Amino acid sequence: MSGALQTRIAAFGGLLLAAALAIWWLGGTRLALDHGTEASRVAADTLQVLWLTRGMAVALLALRVGTLRGWRSGAMAALGIVAPAWPLVVLAASASTAPWLILALAELLLMAAALLLPLLGLGLRRVVKKVELAEPAGTLLGVAVLAALWFTRGAWALPLS
Repeated sequence: MSGALQTRIAAFGGLLLAAALAIWWLGGTRLALDHGTEASRVAADTLQVLWLTRGMAVALLALRVGTLRGWRSGAMAALGIVAPAWPLVVLAASASTAPWLILALAELLLMAAALLLPLLGLGLRRVVKKVELAEPAGTLLGVAVLAALWFTRGAWALPLS
């Protein structure tokens, strides 16, 4: 698979993720308004889910593609996951009571991860000379980072409410 095709697939995956979360957010907002509860909490939850899912996808994809194709392809694929959700982030942030500084910091951290994790994958490929061994090692490292994000989400979750 070519690098351009991988980037397109990653961007399409980022669009699908943003669309699914937008539908979830709008449905949750409708339910909150029907029940007379605060809709800003649903927006804050949407932001948390956006950061967690995109962070997990970036961890897996950036390391794997960085190991297989190098830093540029890994960074482009990871940014293809991160960037399509930015309009949804802005909309959910405007409906939320979260401070803009926290929102910007979280997005900057996602972008930094999208740029640094492929570099880690490239370094892994240089340390492990054989591609047959580097590919599963990069995938395994990505799964380990993904699992670490999932299991420690209570410690790093941003206070949005």
